[in-house]
Amino acid sequence: MSSRMPLRRMILAASVAVVLVASLLVLLLPMQPAPTVLHTGTARYIVTATVDNPLTGVTAIEFAFATRTASTASATAVDLEAVMPLMGHATESIRAVPLGGDRYRVDGVPLMMAGPWELLVSIEAGGTAEHLTLPLSVH
Repeated sequence: MSSRMPLRRMILAASVAVVLVASLLVLLLPMQPAPTVLHTGTARYIVTATVDNPLTGVTAIEFAFATRTASTASATAVDLEAVMPLMGHATESIRAVPLGGDRYRVDGVPLMMAGPWELLVSIEAGGTAEHLTLPLSVH
């Protein structure tokens, strides 16, 4: 019986060590955040914006538009500017690429630092433009 005690202690110690290492890895390794989904609208459109990666760096943003009435024209062009008013950062206006089905995508949006950003979106349709602002928290 006494020869089994050191073996049990070694197994217990090894088990505790494995649990501690696994816990540290979960806490210390950076995790990819889930995409951020933002909802808003204008008088003519319901807008859903999906930010692929809401972290500092370069990301992509996809827009989905639904018209509020059957007589509303579909969007023909979408432009995006990312602005950080507190720090004076702003990107150039970026034209979104149409994906079909009232969906558009902007790749390569530079979000240079963490903090509150605003996504300024311009929607062109039927010879008019509508503008909206979406708040985005970048980590």
